[in-house]
Amino acid sequence: MQKNMKSDRRVRRTSRYIREAFLQLIAEKGYHAITVQDITTAADINRSTFYYHYRDKEELLEHSMNDMITLAEQEIMAPAALEYQEADKLTAYDPSRFYILMFEHIGKHAEFYHVMLKYVPLFAQRFSEIIQQFYRNSISALQPREEQLLVSRELLTTYVTGAYTAVILSWLEQGLPHPPAYMAQQLSRIMIDGPHRAAGLQ
Repeated sequence: MQKNMKSDRRVRRTSRYIREAFLQLIAEKGYHAITVQDITTAADINRSTFYYHYRDKEELLEHSMNDMITLAEQEIMAPAALEYQEADKLTAYDPSRFYILMFEHIGKHAEFYHVMLKYVPLFAQRFSEIIQQFYRNSISALQPREEQLLVSRELLTTYVTGAYTAVILSWLEQGLPHPPAYMAQQLSRIMIDGPHRAAGLQ
């Protein structure tokens, strides 16, 4: 039993080394320019070890993305959705809680998000889809009457998703200069008051 546990730890540790090397290489060379040899050299492993874990670099990318998306759903979407379900009125729903969960999660995995959002469009798309789904669901529940919307629901969702992604990437590129709570408060203010009022124009 103990031997199996040690073996499992070694497997997990090697997989972590591979993924860390992979992330560094994406930032340095771009995903498409990376070879398996590049990865094995950077991770200081042989090719057979790499192929024990992954079929090719495409599978490595897919597993890396899937694992982080799953973690995001666990750490952001699940608790935020639970809180949202308990808030049956617009005034009872505090969007800052979702933002705090989002920035806390991203802050814990800052290097991964910085590299993947900047250099891997597929991951940026998949992460954006999570935000889109949550925002679309929340707006549909809070404002089910289509005629009350001042703009189309789809345009609103697209705008908000793009704004979220831009703010997140800017935060990451600046080296996380503000804590998650501050970022959540600022983004919440913009979302509630709107860009013009937040800028003091109204």
